[in-house]
Amino acid sequence: MKTIYISLFFLLATVTPLAAQKGLPETGEIEKTDLLMTDCEFDKGAEAVKLIDWASVYFNGTTFHPALFSTVYERRVRIKILKEKGLHKGNVVIPYISYDDYEKISKLDAYTYNIDESGNIKTTKVDKASIYKKKINEGVTEIIIAFPEVKVGSVIEYKYKMERLFSSSMNDWNFQDDIPVRYSEYEVEMPSYLQFKEKIIAPVKAVVSEVKGKNEKGSNPARYGNDEPTMKKSYTMQNIISIKEEPFMGSVNDYRQRGEFLLSQVLAYNNEVIDMSTSWSLMVDGLKKYKYFGLQLEALMPKTLRLVEEWKAIPDMKTRIKTIFKHVQETMTVDDNEGIFSYDGIEETYNKKAGSTADINLLLLNLLMKAGVKAYPILFSTRNHGLVNTTYPDANQFNTVMAYVQVDDKYWIMDASDKLSSCTLIPEQVVNSNGFVLQGTGGKWLEVLESKVKYKVFTAVQTEISADGRMTGEATVKCSGYAKRDRGTSWTKNKEEFKQKFFSIPDMSVNLDDIAVNNINSDSLPLEQKVKFNCTLNHSGEYTYFPVNIFSGIHKNPFISEQRISDIEFGYLQDYTIVENFIIPEGYVIDAIPENITLTLPDKSIVFSRFMAANENKLNVRMTVEFKNSFYPVDLYEDFREFYKKLFSTLNEQVVIKRNSKTYRIKSKKRSI
Repeated sequence: MKTIYISLFFLLATVTPLAAQKGLPETGEIEKTDLLMTDCEFDKGAEAVKLIDWASVYFNGTTFHPALFSTVYERRVRIKILKEKGLHKGNVVIPYISYDDYEKISKLDAYTYNIDESGNIKTTKVDKASIYKKKINEGVTEIIIAFPEVKVGSVIEYKYKMERLFSSSMNDWNFQDDIPVRYSEYEVEMPSYLQFKEKIIAPVKAVVSEVKGKNEKGSNPARYGNDEPTMKKSYTMQNIISIKEEPFMGSVNDYRQRGEFLLSQVLAYNNEVIDMSTSWSLMVDGLKKYKYFGLQLEALMPKTLRLVEEWKAIPDMKTRIKTIFKHVQETMTVDDNEGIFSYDGIEETYNKKAGSTADINLLLLNLLMKAGVKAYPILFSTRNHGLVNTTYPDANQFNTVMAYVQVDDKYWIMDASDKLSSCTLIPEQVVNSNGFVLQGTGGKWLEVLESKVKYKVFTAVQTEISADGRMTGEATVKCSGYAKRDRGTSWTKNKEEFKQKFFSIPDMSVNLDDIAVNNINSDSLPLEQKVKFNCTLNHSGEYTYFPVNIFSGIHKNPFISEQRISDIEFGYLQDYTIVENFIIPEGYVIDAIPENITLTLPDKSIVFSRFMAANENKLNVRMTVEFKNSFYPVDLYEDFREFYKKLFSTLNEQVVIKRNSKTYRIKSKKRSI
């Protein structure tokens, strides 16, 4: 299980709880000092800073039914651009759920503030032509704001109102962002018949107003009249330093300072108390009946009828599943949209051969079920999306859906939107996490664990060093498990970046004379990479140096920061093996050779070993690194960091050769770091 270890970060962050301030500048007005600001005083070197981050949530009655209500969300953001790297903050995109007018955005205003050549404040209101909508699919639309005259020193600002129909949900609030926040306020006004559980992960307490005789902003549902009491709370902070992503962090959302609000009880029309916090069965039932989810699993697709009959005739169930999976995987193209709903519908997805992850995997489920396979949807919040509260039934916590099939005494979890995934490999983004299977009336939680399939890399290198200090050689790298998917995806996406990432040597210029990548589409064979290379070695006088850590895939230490706020999540176990043979030029001898050594973490969950043997003009090297855990809690980071420091120092030690004959020895050591 993940440990949310955030108290240390609170000590590092300069944060000040405040009473709610009413003295914020009006939209369209700005102090000149903000425009003249060149750095963030409480988070030096920031690329930009949020000067104002404000929101208000309240509930409105509707005219559709006396028991129905909507959620109204007002938002205002003001950002100062401090550096060139911060200019992207001027690209503002506001997504909303547009199907059936579920969410509507109105009263949108935006401004750019600058100092003109005369030193005066110049305020430019963004015209309507620069605010436009982009339809992502049938369910989601984006509003894009094109701010004019944005440059380093500019301040941009936007505000809007979003109304969500027939909803009792309340937006969570992030006090902390990837840029520092000078002022953050979240204001909540709720009627007494809605009871929320709040979880405030920040050093702030709510300022609670007196019980009101009526809702200040919105209107109450008709059955309550104007006298229904409401409670108003305000959560305010200032001077919040930014939170940055860390290597192998999981989700940054799990570590930022924030407030979460979960509906726990509703007082119904007949005064019955409805408990909303334990009804997974209600969520399952709702999803099964929902036209963009469960009804898609029952949809008839005439173009697939003949194929379904062919698949039914395949007697071996594993072969049947693999055949259907391959058909969907090879036929469909994903558009990278996350989510669990098929707003376009799986029939349209099949016809146009493209769709979101949800479109493709609900299509896969439909075809599996039609072909007689007992398949079920499984919902996940992926590693980079964040933890799920398993005690609270809310479909909005999940950001992807996959197919779950029980095969003999094992299970397969399939993502047909990934061109390089396989039936038998648990998708990397959800391995060693929890998934929710929509099986039966109440569904079930499933620990998706994998201890046998690893991120496995085997590297074999044959090289020859010439008297003029050049190394030429051949290397074969075989990747299996999660390493195969990682490298296969990288090769498919950008071959030049692939070469630079996996076939370079630190501090040396490597020329690849030839490269071949094989078995990329094979389920059973490892991804094989064959290269021919040459490079010029470093030398000083009569000495020549060369590294032994060549093409291993572990060259750069990602854990160099002295402090860390997050757990380390690799996601999978890892296994690296490097076998190398070096031929030394005639007339040269080895002057210095790294020692044979074994390094381990105190709990022996990471083990590194290196063995080197020299015979005449040949040097043989074998190195292995084995990770027996995929997760390391942040409170062990000091030991972990020290081990990594020693590991990479040892990996990157070099062999020294010289012309003159010299006696040398290979030492053996075993250390625990």
